[in-house]
Amino acid sequence: MIYFVRVSVYLVITICLIMKERRDLSKLILVVDDDEGLQETLQAVLEGEDYEVVIAGDGLAALEKLATVTPALILLDLMMPRMDGFTFALELERRGLRSSIPIIVLTADSRGKQKANQLGANNYLDKPFDIPDLLDKIAQFM
Repeated sequence: MIYFVRVSVYLVITICLIMKERRDLSKLILVVDDDEGLQETLQAVLEGEDYEVVIAGDGLAALEKLATVTPALILLDLMMPRMDGFTFALELERRGLRSSIPIIVLTADSRGKQKANQLGANNYLDKPFDIPDLLDKIAQFM
């Protein structure tokens, strides 16, 4: 009897862990931005809208995340340390991932629209931006 209980508990725990790991990847957003305050805000807002969120502080960290997850959308800052948004997008292209993942550029650069177009981004928002505007743009791709 004790053996049966232990096996049952083990199975329940295993199933719970598997279900926890199963995420709806069609709602997974990769946020690539070095501003920790913005990271926290975006994570809270997006998770409140039932999106899954993965955070990366720069392009290199984002590439590391892409080794384990494939997001449905990337929110990308352009100016970051180690690897900027342009270099990250070029690396996505080199890996054959660029066409399958929409990118929304979030930038404080006064030439944001022009730079987003050069990058081949699907959309852009100037920082600071309104959350409803961001959610509308995200909804276009999700």
